[in-house]
Amino acid sequence: MNHAEVDNFANEGARQYLEVLAAKLVATINEICVDDERLSLDEDGESMFMPSVELLALLCERYGIKPPKPSVVLQWQHKYLGVYDRDIASFNPDEHFQVERRKVIESTFRWLMSLAESYWN
Repeated sequence: MNHAEVDNFANEGARQYLEVLAAKLVATINEICVDDERLSLDEDGESMFMPSVELLALLCERYGIKPPKPSVVLQWQHKYLGVYDRDIASFNPDEHFQVERRKVIESTFRWLMSLAESYWN
């Protein structure tokens, strides 16, 4: 018996639960992305948007959940990095932090994008 047959997400109900969680993450990301006030770094941008992007990538990679299309990921990335680049200096003037945080954001989107591209292409 292989491990995949007995893991916590091997049954249909558990797989459906993962799909619901992923759909909720996508909905959260979309809701925040279209609301400029919520996307702000001091609102939901850093507290919900980016954590949701990372959790979505994790579910897609670890459990084979269908990722969003690459064009959607790219749209999220461009929108958020635009907000980040425009506003970060007013929230954290430490230049080292600004550069390192942006690298983490870019890396998170690259991760999700690679999953989306391999799934959809």
